[in-house]
Amino acid sequence: MSLPQRAQEPVLFDTIRFGALSVHEDKIIRFVQGLPGFKDMRRFIMIDHDAEGLFKWLQSVDNPAVAFLMTDPNTYRPGYTVPLKKSEAECLGVRDARNLVAMVMVCVSRDNEISLNLKGPVLFNSENMSAIQCIIDRDDYPSHFVIKGPAQGA
Repeated sequence: MSLPQRAQEPVLFDTIRFGALSVHEDKIIRFVQGLPGFKDMRRFIMIDHDAEGLFKWLQSVDNPAVAFLMTDPNTYRPGYTVPLKKSEAECLGVRDARNLVAMVMVCVSRDNEISLNLKGPVLFNSENMSAIQCIIDRDDYPSHFVIKGPAQGA
């Protein structure tokens, strides 16, 4: 006789930007290698920033102060692709490339210039909720790709 399966308890954690959050374990994205500079933080969730879903927050479950603004690079750089290395595909457990989603980090400067890091995209495998940040060694994918210049004088 098998025991009935218990419903998964939600993971409860605090954030500085969004307050206390509760998510189910299957919604947590796990970075297989950690992010550069944040190796000890491997669990994140994605939170919509705007109603259109154009921008999203990648919020750390492990550190309440860490959240990265993300977006789809193809919105601003049509044809953007990530050359996936065999080792990266293996780390992510890729069985079907259609399950991969590429997003890039957004930087907003003090004068409201908005840029994207096209050189360091984050690849998400929606099939198993794993992720990895890749480094693309191409001159046409800069780490500071401006999409909106500084705000004009107020």
